[in-house]
Amino acid sequence: MLFNCLSFGIIKETNTYKKTIDHPKPQKMKTLTLAVLMLVTGIAASSQNICPSSFKRNNGNGTCGSLGELRLNFSPACPASAPIIDSVYTNNVKSDVKFNAPNDSHCGGNNGYISYCVTSGNMPPANVWTIYFHTADGSNYSCLVTSSGGNILPIKYSSFDAIISGAAITCNWTTEQEMNNNYFELERSFDGAAFKTIAIIFSNNGNSNTKQQYKYKDNGTAVKNQQVMYYRIKQVDIDGNATYSKIIMVQLVKNTTNELQVSPNPFVQNIIVKVNATENGIANIILTNTQGQKVIVKKTSINKGSNNMSVNDLQNLAKGMYFMQVSINGNISGYQKILKN
Repeated sequence: MLFNCLSFGIIKETNTYKKTIDHPKPQKMKTLTLAVLMLVTGIAASSQNICPSSFKRNNGNGTCGSLGELRLNFSPACPASAPIIDSVYTNNVKSDVKFNAPNDSHCGGNNGYISYCVTSGNMPPANVWTIYFHTADGSNYSCLVTSSGGNILPIKYSSFDAIISGAAITCNWTTEQEMNNNYFELERSFDGAAFKTIAIIFSNNGNSNTKQQYKYKDNGTAVKNQQVMYYRIKQVDIDGNATYSKIIMVQLVKNTTNELQVSPNPFVQNIIVKVNATENGIANIILTNTQGQKVIVKKTSINKGSNNMSVNDLQNLAKGMYFMQVSINGNISGYQKILKN
């Protein structure tokens, strides 16, 4: 398992094979050099097996008595010096659990583990822990570790949507959790069946319990003159395994009069959005500016047939052009240009 060291993003467009480095710090070359050195350090550390491959809780039925026992599994073998646990965090919150000194007497063979007896507090029920260690020589490090009994997905998405802006479609997704994530492949389809990779977006972090945001603007010539587009995300682990996200549909409606009506247009303070729905569900109303930034997001329940939805208190928006988009049950049903006076 690699350290949580790499924190820069790289986007690679497969049609041009162009690589760009997107890092918020001004000294990009210096930052990149530092990140590469940290990555090399992480790889070297990983080869020494200082991070556990998984953990297992024994609550009151192990060799440590009623307070419980933590077993850290190492593959293919335990480290030469058993690490000492300083603290445990789950979802960025420090746990109150405390552990005794490590017992490495069970480290023989391929299924060896190091045992830690609980001295106080309670082991957190979460299946993903960030454990902070120190070693006898004074080294400090942390590892993101999953439960051997938990079915942990490599990626947990909190959102995946698409925004239409003129002739371009911007796909946005946010992850709540990443485990050994290497990169994403954004795939596009015109029929919902045959998908083709249009971009490779490298992970911001790889191992994270905090939200990570990604986006890609699809403004290629293939988008033009299309009525419907489909997108999905292929996530690839460091070990090469892959998982897929849900599929989202984008309907590119040239004339949205019968699909979506926004009035008044131009508007000043309040607008009414009228949409026809083929089924009951949830409508997601998104107002974006010409830079593709979301300025208003509203969710509301709708019924099959005609629906009128109000969006109010827009007087503080800057004057200019905006794009109103409505999706129903995750599928974009229409969009319209509107003007703010």
